Amino acid sequence: MIVSNKTPRQEFVFQSRTEKCPASGNSHGPLVTDSIRGEILCASCGSVLADKVEDLGPEQRSFTMEDYAQNSRTGLASTLSIHDKGLSTVIGNADRDASGNSISSYMKYTFSRLRTWDSRSKANSSERNLRSAFVIMESAQSKLEISDAVIERAAYLYRKALTKNIIRGRTISGMILSALYVACRESNVPRTLQEIAEAGNVSFKDLSRHYRVLVKSLELQVESFNPLEFVSKIGTMVGFSEKAKRDALDILSKAHGRGLTDGKNPVSLAATAVFMSGIINEEKATQKDIAKASGVSSVTIRNVARILRKQLGM
Repeated sequence: MIVSNKTPRQEFVFQSRTEKCPASGNSHGPLVTDSIRGEILCASCGSVLADKVEDLGPEQRSFTMEDYAQNSRTGLASTLSIHDKGLSTVIGNADRDASGNSISSYMKYTFSRLRTWDSRSKANSSERNLRSAFVIMESAQSKLEISDAVIERAAYLYRKALTKNIIRGRTISGMILSALYVACRESNVPRTLQEIAEAGNVSFKDLSRHYRVLVKSLELQVESFNPLEFVSKIGTMVGFSEKAKRDALDILSKAHGRGLTDGKNPVSLAATAVFMSGIINEEKATQKDIAKASGVSSVTIRNVARILRKQLGM
């Protein structure tokens, strides 16, 4: 038999040197490996030369999160983006013991009461609040394509606001989306307030008000977005070439070196740089297309472009 700790190269050398089939005594034909059953067969007589062979190749199966939760011995990791942090337990509905045998009527009644009290113990206001908030955030995450690290930070900010009783009298959707926007700005993920408002189905005015309350109450020092992060996104939406995107980045770098970007909206700066680069490279996208892709008005782009052209001598 083939030793299981040999490498595939060693197994191949062993098989190629075997001249006699151990079952029939004749010269064996080509060897056939059955990866499903873990057997090595002789193609001439069909004899099993080795069984229970360890598969040393890479894992071919792929698991979803649900499959992983069912098959894993440890379960999912603890996370702040789940209302119970993934640590709570659930009393199952199967009225059977560990051996699979049916339990008595008295024990069925006892476990039914335990399930009732278990569900009631988790029905406090904070638990319901977190459950509703994280459902909204999960929906916004799929629409905005935000990483789990940003979601974890947003969940931490929302839990902190809930602990300080900031959410009382305000909407859950407004506060959780505000925390998501703060997390995006802290992680320098280019998502505007308008995009998050549309993903969460709330008004821009309402979300702006909740954002100001959250930043002031938690005493957060939120840095402004880097306009360079928006150039690739806007350029791709309007179909610009890579050269035009690089020229837009150069325009923003020169403007930043002269202090022209201080106090200005980073999205409008990026849209203006893309607009000016489009003129230089003779791209087909119009000013209206760039304004629609960036979410700023054409008037803003023209005004900022006038300042940059004058200060940069373009």
